[in-house]
Amino acid sequence: MSILGDNYIIRSKRQMRALAAPTRQEIVDVLPGMGTVSVAELATALGRPADSLYYHLRMLTRVGLVLSAGSRRLNGRRESLFRAVAPEMSLCYELGRKGNGSQVNAIIGSMLRLAMRDFRNGFRNGEASVSGPNRELWALRKTGWLSQEQIAEINRYIGKLMHVMAVPGRNGRLYAATIVLTPLARPRRGAARSLRHV
Repeated sequence: MSILGDNYIIRSKRQMRALAAPTRQEIVDVLPGMGTVSVAELATALGRPADSLYYHLRMLTRVGLVLSAGSRRLNGRRESLFRAVAPEMSLCYELGRKGNGSQVNAIIGSMLRLAMRDFRNGFRNGEASVSGPNRELWALRKTGWLSQEQIAEINRYIGKLMHVMAVPGRNGRLYAATIVLTPLARPRRGAARSLRHV
């Protein structure tokens, strides 16, 4: 784990295991943009009961992804405050058999489960715009052959999207965007032929 500018790079397998739970993923997704908040404020943003978040906040605090930020008095009661370890967080990918693929894949699985749940809820609620320039509900899968220049262009678009969504504040409506970019491994022609003869 290290901090590069305002970006906290998650390298610890212990931290990655903590992020494999969808609720903890949600907390880490929304908290950097909210700043310092109480559990009640976080619960309101996520549409969850506050009681359901304490355990997850303790786990995230224990592994160092969420920091205790003191407390304040509100209506005669003391509220604990929390904040993210950094304004941005990203995973360190260590490829290969000795890498951290199982931990990263568990987090990606959590992200995709959240995306499915959120999409299903957006569809069911019937309130999202599904066409025009202010479209809010999208599902997309597209494959294509890309050059290194096109991969760099896609990375610039993803970077711009992350920048737009990382602006702190609580104005407007809370949105989620889930993106997976991956090279597709296709069997070699010789390998495919040998499989047919088995």
